[in-house]
Amino acid sequence: MSRLARSDRHAILVDAGYLLASSAQVLVGTSLRRAVAVSWERLVTGIKTSVAETTDTRLLRVFWYDAANAQAARALSEEHNLVSLLPDVKLRLGRVNNEGAQKGVDTRIALDLVNLALQGAVSEIFLVSGDDDLTEAVDMAQDYGVRVTLFNVPNDESRIGVHATAMNLARVVDARQRIPIELLRSAVTPSPRPRENPAEAPVVEEPVAEPATTAPRLRIPTPSDVARLHPAPPVGQPTAIEPAVALAYSSTTGQGGRAGGDPDADLREAIPDVVRTVVRNWLDSATQADLRALVATRPTIPGDVDSTLLNDLVATSDDRYRVLQTETRWQLREAFWAEVDQHV
Repeated sequence: MSRLARSDRHAILVDAGYLLASSAQVLVGTSLRRAVAVSWERLVTGIKTSVAETTDTRLLRVFWYDAANAQAARALSEEHNLVSLLPDVKLRLGRVNNEGAQKGVDTRIALDLVNLALQGAVSEIFLVSGDDDLTEAVDMAQDYGVRVTLFNVPNDESRIGVHATAMNLARVVDARQRIPIELLRSAVTPSPRPRENPAEAPVVEEPVAEPATTAPRLRIPTPSDVARLHPAPPVGQPTAIEPAVALAYSSTTGQGGRAGGDPDADLREAIPDVVRTVVRNWLDSATQADLRALVATRPTIPGDVDSTLLNDLVATSDDRYRVLQTETRWQLREAFWAEVDQHV
């Protein structure tokens, strides 16, 4: 077969970060990945079967893209081991940086989009991702004669019918299809509570003397401790910082902001609901070790939780690429610790 001869096969490219975060958002109300438990074989098999029902071509393979902790890049997680052992699956890993953000995943997807098309390995690609950064790679793959179809998490409230998908990407693909919600509900379920429930663990406000043979109990910071970390402003000083610059026009959304107003006023109203949902789901899946680690780094919030808070708050607006004001980020993080204090 020559380099540009078209194959009668299709490939499925799955951005696992998108798939799991979007499924969690739709099913349990937060994009926190640990909030859901996944039956990997059921999920992958279901995606393969659903795609097969829409095409006459044969499956080449499923490319599964995810990020691995940079400090343990050589050791696969249990999740990655299970996925890599499934038939027809090729695991491709990027990395997670110190802030909890994925790096290298989009690059791997873009390279495979172009390379599969350039080599004539497939005639169709089904893409499970919503990232705007893949738009140019999709466009190039189409130039080589490959049809590209989005196969994303459904969302009836979105004007394009799928969850967390960039409009530019939605415009450039040949078709948009939705992963059956029944498949997601059967394969992605709320995380079961660990045997150790941190919300019910004994906690004391002051150190208590214990016998030498007993491990010391965890002391959760009191409200006075939090006050020392976040001192009140001097009398007469305003407690909120008014944004110095208001958005006049966004090239991403094509919309203007309110001159002289607070561009995040609508989002700040959503902070309590977002924080309650994230904290509840985090506690439902947390162990005592997780809780100790959380308290030990206070006031720093773990990278995956912090990015979930930011993403979930932005998701309450119509612009998924919206940049939060610094003051909004502060309020979101302070609300997180206030909510944690109510439960532990």
